[in-house]
Amino acid sequence: MKNSLLMRKHGKTFYWASFFLDNSKMQAIYSIYSFCRKIDDMVDEAKNLNVAKKKLLIFISAWNKGKSHPVISVLNNIPKENWPNQKLVKNFLNGQIYDIKFTSFKSEKALIVYCYQVAGTVGLMVCDIFGVKDKKMRYFAIDLGIAMQLINISRDIYEDSLRNRIYLPESLIGKHSAKEIAYPTKEIAAKIDFTRKKLINQANIYFASASKAIDHLPRGAGLAVKLASALYQQIGHQLVQTQYQHKEKRCYVNTLCKVLITFKIITKFLLTFKVKLKPHDKNLHKFIMTLPDAHF
Repeated sequence: MKNSLLMRKHGKTFYWASFFLDNSKMQAIYSIYSFCRKIDDMVDEAKNLNVAKKKLLIFISAWNKGKSHPVISVLNNIPKENWPNQKLVKNFLNGQIYDIKFTSFKSEKALIVYCYQVAGTVGLMVCDIFGVKDKKMRYFAIDLGIAMQLINISRDIYEDSLRNRIYLPESLIGKHSAKEIAYPTKEIAAKIDFTRKKLINQANIYFASASKAIDHLPRGAGLAVKLASALYQQIGHQLVQTQYQHKEKRCYVNTLCKVLITFKIITKFLLTFKVKLKPHDKNLHKFIMTLPDAHF
């Protein structure tokens, strides 16, 4: 499947926002998305954990040795200097390895570290595509990745429970089995709703931080990122209005709502004047300060 088709099928929000990029940046973003998605699929679509481990080890070996691999080949249309660096790929893979040996998060710290690994790193990879080298700008890219992953987790609670995964930290929801999450009593459903709202509120704090830097991106990139951020925030808003239940349907932003948000973002973007970049709140990185490009 071509990179653009993969994003169109699995990353509808990013695909919609990508049309504001010039063609070379658009194709590069498709490649980065495909690269990360295919690695993720190695874990999620494997028949069992041993198969997942084997596939991931083969990829890691090829990546470290600079050998060919079907997943690595999706990056071939990007200049080598824009490829994800070793530290970012290593951390992204750590997140995938965690999914293989999955255990529930005990604390919010463990959750934020995971969000950095599987999504903050992707924000940094996108920075490399856009040529963003300023370390202060990169702090905000991590925040946007974390915010989006918190929304993903809040949206996919039921689907994840069917795969025997619970990403809601025990410090917020308590200790529960995946079956209890999939088939909740009224009491447990209420706890899930409470926890989900907490995560979405936390995501909004990271979104607000990321928004400080978006206007400092190259113009087309800034508009695309601002739109993707707004659409993800809309998913969070819609989730807050719902009550968790068995067989919960995946929340999505319908086309009309996307169009309305798009016009709103374009109008606001055109009327926004660039101001001095505000300082980043390093407290947002207190759990990840030892990880690449984080604010320490």
